[in-house]
Amino acid sequence: MVFRFPRTSLLGQYLLFILVTTFFLTPSFARAASSPAKEIQTPLKLALTPHIHHFKNGLTLVTVNDPYSPTLTFQIWYRVGSRNEHRGRTGISHFNEHMMFTGTKKFPHGKLDTLINGVGGQLNAFTDYDFTAYFENVAPDKIRLPLAIESDRMTHLLLSPDQVERERNIVLEERRNDYDDPTQKLVEQVYATAYAVHPYHNPVIGWEGDIKHTTRNDIRNYYRAHYMPNNATIVVVGPIDEKTLTAKVEKYFGAIPPGHLPKSRIPGEPRQRRLRMTVVRKPAMLPITMMAFHTPNFRSPDAMRLVVLAQVLSGGRTSLLYQDMIYRHPVAVDAEGSYDPMTADPGLFYFYAQGLPKASPPILKKRLDAVIRQVRTSLVSAELLDSAKKQILTQFVMNQESAFGMGMMLGMMSADRIPMSYLTDYVRNIQSVSAQDVRRVARKYLRTSNETVGYLFPTGPLSHPSFSRPGRIVR
Repeated sequence: MVFRFPRTSLLGQYLLFILVTTFFLTPSFARAASSPAKEIQTPLKLALTPHIHHFKNGLTLVTVNDPYSPTLTFQIWYRVGSRNEHRGRTGISHFNEHMMFTGTKKFPHGKLDTLINGVGGQLNAFTDYDFTAYFENVAPDKIRLPLAIESDRMTHLLLSPDQVERERNIVLEERRNDYDDPTQKLVEQVYATAYAVHPYHNPVIGWEGDIKHTTRNDIRNYYRAHYMPNNATIVVVGPIDEKTLTAKVEKYFGAIPPGHLPKSRIPGEPRQRRLRMTVVRKPAMLPITMMAFHTPNFRSPDAMRLVVLAQVLSGGRTSLLYQDMIYRHPVAVDAEGSYDPMTADPGLFYFYAQGLPKASPPILKKRLDAVIRQVRTSLVSAELLDSAKKQILTQFVMNQESAFGMGMMLGMMSADRIPMSYLTDYVRNIQSVSAQDVRRVARKYLRTSNETVGYLFPTGPLSHPSFSRPGRIVR
């Protein structure tokens, strides 16, 4: 499954995908929002209360009873993604995700779609750096169907040789589409340049040579090593009875024994000490400059300050980047950015500008540098800071408006081991960010020695013109 989204946090990317494909209307959680600020009703808090249950085999169940939801979302999150892959076998998490739809003895290939579509539901999956997740959105009285599907394919995947080769060809075609897209090629190179040793260096889909050489045995061993109850979290949101649901999960999953997880040997990324550059020259519609800076994740007290900084810089038409590069110094058609604290390991805070046809990438970088210099040296206005906070908190409230959105938020937190206090303290932590805090984190992290710059120089028109924004590709 492929999502391409540039502006939002990781959660926002998923939710925007769901909106586009007419699943459920759910905005992002911690994104550089482009919508105007709305008046926030106080006090803000979680609208619904999550409950957590741990089973003897290590499986975790997170439930939220939403009696007003017309549907129920059943999601299972495995703590394995591209950050867990080894050199020479990149992309195996995503490859395995494809194989999870190719059949078991109980549910042969094609049966899942038939069953879920037959009850008016939806199912799909996605792979990211930190996790792989599968979901079914169904009517509340059809809960036994996802329970049966997910408990069966947790341990009984067939992995037939014919299906492995079929899915390999599909994945390779996805990989080639990425290479042909100049914007996504730039993003891929920026990440590969910014990370020297950490697995975030690799695209989630993997490198083409690795996809070609991954064997059925590789996939089978990877599946057996990571797909087990003690490496999974089930999230169910909708009109449920918690006691009854817990008993059903025990019935379907309780007999599956825990496995022995491989020891994690994920290398830490050394501190970057000098500017890094990468250049892409391909047929493209517009020049692009992308700038990325290493930043901490949710574990840092600076995380919420960076969320506010991202909103101030790139939160829609009132943001500093948009005002400078589109209005005051019109060199770009778009200028935005993103920071996502909800990652297992420290990630990237990035900006980009898509220039007017006659604007070169160095010209775009000059304007981006000017805006960053402004936020590093001057305090943002009280009006802009207040607007940025209102936009962030509006998204926080809106994220709780659908069962699927709430499930995504809780599943991602469980997969990345983010404590519930991240949610319960979110409003207070955002509201406490000051203009001095914004300037301080800008000075601390938006440094040239911590920066990776990517240029896209168009070499001619695209054979199939398209307009895409830079952003991580979530599979």
